[in-house]
Amino acid sequence: MEIYIFYIILLSFFSNFVVYLFYKYYISKKLNYIIIKLKEYDERLGKIVSDKRKEKVQKKIQNEIKSYNSTMYFYSFMQTALLIFIYFIDLSLVVFRMNFNLCLPYYIPLISIQYNGKYIIPYSSFIIFILSFVLFTPISLRRPKII
Repeated sequence: MEIYIFYIILLSFFSNFVVYLFYKYYISKKLNYIIIKLKEYDERLGKIVSDKRKEKVQKKIQNEIKSYNSTMYFYSFMQTALLIFIYFIDLSLVVFRMNFNLCLPYYIPLISIQYNGKYIIPYSSFIIFILSFVLFTPISLRRPKII
């Protein structure tokens, strides 16, 4: 049973690591480019002193800023959707097939049940998978640092 717990945690780590590699080599470069462009527009607007001129320039570049923002949101969504897709595959192909119950030394209300004189946690593989999901998600859902 301990080996199953180790496999579930390892699977969760590798799934998050795959999403991190996808971010590192595909998404981060594009997001950094978009952030640089948005900073350039912000600096351009910051240099203008006159309010009327600033409004004119802002109206002129408003569509480009919206375009860059929506592209940035799209890449963030793509990263999150990939993580959820991989987790559903892991959950359906591996975790549900490795169904086991953990035994506890004492009763915990709402978590454990008594079965044959032992206190067990039903669907422990699923619970461990969800906990490892929460543990390793910060690895995969990274965002670029704004300089």
